[in-house]
Amino acid sequence: MNTHCYMLLEGQKVSLGVHPDAVITEDYSLPDGTSVHVIVGEEEQDKLFALQGILDEEG
Repeated sequence: MNTHCYMLLEGQKVSLGVHPDAVITEDYSLPDGTSVHVIVGEEEQDKLFALQGILDEEG
């Protein structure tokens, strides 16, 4: 499973298996060159965690 780097609302950076097309994000490049998908809103963050939970259960 590929992992994708997300920036959460609190500024925490996490790697999850959820594809970025499954949630609403904005692509952003950090000063160190890392590309992240910034979560747009609390509802999308909740959706991201729910989808990751499903992936974890299936794995």
